[in-house]
Amino acid sequence: MDIGDKIKNLRKSRGLTQQQFAEKLYISFQSVSNWERRKGHPTTEMMLTIIEKFDLPLDFFITQPTTTNENSEEDLILSTFLKSMLDSWDEAPSFEKLQLMSGVPKQRIKYYFPSYDDLFYAIINKVDQNIKIRVEHSLSTNSDVISVFINDMAPMLYSKKEELHILYTRPYISGIWTQFIKSKYMSLIIKYNPTLNAEGLSIKYLIEMLTTFISVWMSQETTEPLEKFQSRMKKYLAHNSMSLWSD
Repeated sequence: MDIGDKIKNLRKSRGLTQQQFAEKLYISFQSVSNWERRKGHPTTEMMLTIIEKFDLPLDFFITQPTTTNENSEEDLILSTFLKSMLDSWDEAPSFEKLQLMSGVPKQRIKYYFPSYDDLFYAIINKVDQNIKIRVEHSLSTNSDVISVFINDMAPMLYSKKEELHILYTRPYISGIWTQFIKSKYMSLIIKYNPTLNAEGLSIKYLIEMLTTFISVWMSQETTEPLEKFQSRMKKYLAHNSMSLWSD
């Protein structure tokens, strides 16, 4: 199903007019109309905003491959895109470069990913795959966010350090990735720690602090070993009671 069709179905399922849907996203109704008529395309940031606003699964806008061959070809393109970003510091790799590195014709690449926003969105899904599920499980059984961060989330992030280093250090995708991390994990913490006042500053301070630690860790040319990072975080955070984050 096309992205425009997904947005139209979502809007109608919530009983919203195009104007009402647009107001929730602080955009013009013309943008919504263009998306639904396939005359425009939401940016990666906007797709993530829609997911957050309407509490949708992260892969909501991903179209599932219809054949095993398509699945393999799509995975090859995404893996190649990550590799191509290694030596592309300031500008996203061109579609021509992706074609050269992957061996997949440019028209096939654009069949799966018509724009860079589609590529960025798919990469975020690929890198975050399984992390959110496992973090959510940890939060559902352990109310101590700091403990979950140090003992559960940090090892999962470390296992993806190569991909995360790219996402945190390339300016054309780092802002999108940071937006995703902050919004998605804020919603998870609020869900399983309702005593943290979502309307106040407490949750924002906590999220800013934790995401900054991750950003500094993953942005280093050589990632600090997991055990050393955990030890550092325990020194800074473990002695703090979660009650300190409540207004």
